[in-house]
Amino acid sequence: MANALKKFTIWTVAGTLIFLTGSVAQVRKRSVCGKVVLNASDAVAKTEVILDYAGIELSPGVITDRDGTFCIENFVGDLTQSTTARLYVASFCRHDDVLLVAAPFWSVLRKERRFAGKEIVIDRGDLTRVGDVDVQLIYGHLSLRILDRRHQPLLTRLADWSPVWIRVRNENGVTVHESGLSPVEIERSVHLKESRIDLALPKGTWTLELALAGVPPDTGTIRRSVRWLRVPSKLKIESCAKPVDVAVSVSGRRKS
Repeated sequence: MANALKKFTIWTVAGTLIFLTGSVAQVRKRSVCGKVVLNASDAVAKTEVILDYAGIELSPGVITDRDGTFCIENFVGDLTQSTTARLYVASFCRHDDVLLVAAPFWSVLRKERRFAGKEIVIDRGDLTRVGDVDVQLIYGHLSLRILDRRHQPLLTRLADWSPVWIRVRNENGVTVHESGLSPVEIERSVHLKESRIDLALPKGTWTLELALAGVPPDTGTIRRSVRWLRVPSKLKIESCAKPVDVAVSVSGRRKS
């Protein structure tokens, strides 16, 4: 009886391992490859392709090769099944700009064609070729300085930038982006002596607002007490060749 039970246990474990091995084998690396078609009239320093599936960015964006080709690799999905996804293709001026209004974008923007991405079908198997893909968005460079009431640099320490939040509205006044700054973004994009930050926005007309002591969204009464400062004029972003330099002065705040 003991031997029979032992044999049964061994065969059960072996069968389970075979089943699991077969299941894992179906969930392997999948590649989505194609070529970005660049518009020669735009000054493009780098082009990035992002694969988005059901609102989840599957992997960090990849930078195209010199000839525009790209391959995105991910480990999501059963290779026996096809699935739909979206590709977002954007060109940027500088690698160290903080990217505002980023894919897959807020819902109000996804209604516009240029922010909707390209719908693709990821085929069965481990390789999908999507052919030529147009550049959907061209980003421009924005340099923002935050000054005190005497027009001197205000935020000159790393700690000064940690509570800063940035909000972007489209030309209709609708909020399309709001977030704080990560430690990496502060380290990479802030110039402390000048109290300046380098940002990237898509071509178009935008309104920029700042909260020097911002809080995350949906925080009720605390959120309503946040003071937002608006950059004086609307920002017209055109291309990398036409960077925008703006400043906002903060009154009533003294350095500690």
